[in-house]
Amino acid sequence: MLPDVISDDKFTPVTIDDMGLFRDILSSCDLYKNLEASEITFESVYCWGAADNPKKCVLDEGMVIFYEHEFGKDNVFYPPLVRKSEDFIPVLNKIVDYCREKNFGVYIERLTKNMVGLAESKDVCGQCCVFPRRSDCEYLYNPVELATFSGQKLKNKRNFLNGFMDRYDYEFVSYDESMREELLQLVKVWGKTHNELDAGGEYKAIVRALDNIKKLNLFCDVLKVDGKIIAFEIGFINQANVGVVMFEKANTDYRGSFQAVNNFFVKKHFTGCKYVNRQEDLGIPGLREAKMSYHPVAFSEKFIYTDRPDIIAAAEAEQEKFAAGE
Repeated sequence: MLPDVISDDKFTPVTIDDMGLFRDILSSCDLYKNLEASEITFESVYCWGAADNPKKCVLDEGMVIFYEHEFGKDNVFYPPLVRKSEDFIPVLNKIVDYCREKNFGVYIERLTKNMVGLAESKDVCGQCCVFPRRSDCEYLYNPVELATFSGQKLKNKRNFLNGFMDRYDYEFVSYDESMREELLQLVKVWGKTHNELDAGGEYKAIVRALDNIKKLNLFCDVLKVDGKIIAFEIGFINQANVGVVMFEKANTDYRGSFQAVNNFFVKKHFTGCKYVNRQEDLGIPGLREAKMSYHPVAFSEKFIYTDRPDIIAAAEAEQEKFAAGE
């Protein structure tokens, strides 16, 4: 029997019907047993797929996820999803072979530390390099600290929260479909003031999340002041008992709104979790400062595996900036 290979005719769009396949693979392999990262979960791939159009190639060992953009430019694979950890390197090699066949560079991102350990322990293709990607690292927090804002280091957050609670006539309630248009209007307004982010893509991802809340077992709650939606959060708990905040938006005209929706959401859903994952900062200084201000207790480190000179140069430049404290 010939070995299974990656080929163009095997790629199909990721759909809601793939949820069981993703969860079966992620739950069957030790590589993902303690997964603190959010990107390769079905919830993330499917919701963001509304903007990014990922494709999957199902193999005997599991599957690979591919994002195809302009030909030969920024084509990217996610790490292999395999049922057995010993299949990770063989499938990684299949990705390399496919890229060589298609004549575009190898570019695999969002590898976690244990995946990199496997890749570095063997000579996979002899031409690829592993680099840390600080902008992809996801911030991990102590759920109890976020639910209480206790201690001196979170005093400022606690003051914002208390001020919000004293100042406004608010309610924090579960989302229902009658709130859809008002919530999406908040997303549109937010997007107009955040040109550094892919606001249009995130809008599409939020729409898909709202349209599939029950199927995906997502949490969604809204914060209202005087009956008006001024903030919301959407998230889920992954198989490793990590609470993931997928989307969070707030109207900052209401002082303390971000601190309040953050605190209320964690208190309602994540107090029993190992960590709260508030995702990456994308290398945006303001976003990094905001995430650091909540005092993460750890990071879900991320790496890239590539032979592309442009990606290697960008990764080296990012490392230098981070080392310099920029």
